[in-house]
Amino acid sequence: MSYAAYAFDFDGTPADTTKVNLGAVHASLAAHDITVPLAWVAAQSVFTAPQLRRRLGLAPAALPDDTFVQAARAYWFAHTDRIRPIATAEATARTAAEHAAVAVVTANYTDIVRHGLAVVGLDDLSWTIVGRDDVARPKPAPDAYLHAARLLGVERGRCLAQVGTIPACAGTRRARPQRSARPGDHPRVRGDQAP
Repeated sequence: MSYAAYAFDFDGTPADTTKVNLGAVHASLAAHDITVPLAWVAAQSVFTAPQLRRRLGLAPAALPDDTFVQAARAYWFAHTDRIRPIATAEATARTAAEHAAVAVVTANYTDIVRHGLAVVGLDDLSWTIVGRDDVARPKPAPDAYLHAARLLGVERGRCLAQVGTIPACAGTRRARPQRSARPGDHPRVRGDQAP
């Protein structure tokens, strides 16, 4: 079957953002006078303020969502030299873009992804980017993939998603195999049931 569109994750697919993402979370926690070892951050699989508050047993005032994100973003943009391209994913994206529409569907913010694509030299492709700031329920919910398919004008069955070529965070102890799926093929919510 040929696909009309390909959707790529960002963190850990075309770009190895592990160091900058871990550093951003660690620096944001430190900016809020929360001291944890970088190894603790690396062992976590969660990186939103509410998730971290739960893990650390903190009240919302100790780690407000907006200031956590602001501090993490400031670190991220100041340390983009830590991002590395992933050659196999870059080649896959370029080949896909020759024959179909391409998108990045991410749990990150769209401006971060746009900048990251420039850092790894993939900003010359005509990407449709859907991030956490574009949908009510970001990944792992299927909403972002379904939104990308709608923006691309592609039926969900004609769009292939590639995620997880390397661990997106050091908390994943070993590399996950490459996985591909059609938007809406989600274990909890099928695409035709999503809002």
